[in-house]
Amino acid sequence: MPAMAAAPIDVKSVKSRGTRKVEIVYKSPHTAPNGLQAKREGLWVLDDRIVDGNNYVSLVNFGDGKVIRELKVPGLNQPSGLTVDTENNLWINSTHDGLTFCCNSLEGGVLAKYTCPGVGTIYRLRGDPPAARSPLPPAYPSEVPANTGVARGGGAPGGGRASLPPGQVPMTATAAPGLDGGQGMEYRDGLLYTAVLPTRRVYVLDPKTWEVQSMWQLAGNRAHGVGWEDDTLWVADTNWRAFFRHDRKTG
Repeated sequence: MPAMAAAPIDVKSVKSRGTRKVEIVYKSPHTAPNGLQAKREGLWVLDDRIVDGNNYVSLVNFGDGKVIRELKVPGLNQPSGLTVDTENNLWINSTHDGLTFCCNSLEGGVLAKYTCPGVGTIYRLRGDPPAARSPLPPAYPSEVPANTGVARGGGAPGGGRASLPPGQVPMTATAAPGLDGGQGMEYRDGLLYTAVLPTRRVYVLDPKTWEVQSMWQLAGNRAHGVGWEDDTLWVADTNWRAFFRHDRKTG
């Protein structure tokens, strides 16, 4: 029986492989890569920066990063994960509006939109690691001027969209901030596996019925990319600066 909601994970009890040296192979085609998907034809790279109302999705060569095909997808709001199904549809998580887009992988046209399960407002839990940023030098100059109070990439709870203390909203607010949804996403055996920030879970979805088949509790407070290894799913947590390996059937 698949796990519907596992107990909280004690991170200190998880066996660690330790750190390894990071090798920079090539730049992404655009300045803000925020989602990857490896396929036989190449590596899909999702860019979260909006240009003329669109986000770039590029298919690049594994060896040298040269662009094989490039799409423009409209209507995304800081997209943070993508995958491709067996019908060659491209699935994209539009994180900051809590939606999942289904797109044509040849032309980029939007075929359908869905509400992401577990959508809500990101919160902090006692014992969470602090928000982390990469120590590597940026490949492209920053697009955000200094002293704006805006943190690109949503490193802080709530996506870094306001310079207020955690959990606090502007005095003019009449509702909670915009909802956040999925990040990393994978497809396997007819099902979508989506890491969702507000609930700190992976949801296993049937894309034909949009019914949740199971859900797993995650180890950290900012799950991002996900990827397969045999019958297990790796989940990257950017605040722990770690990858956690989960059993696909039990979580």
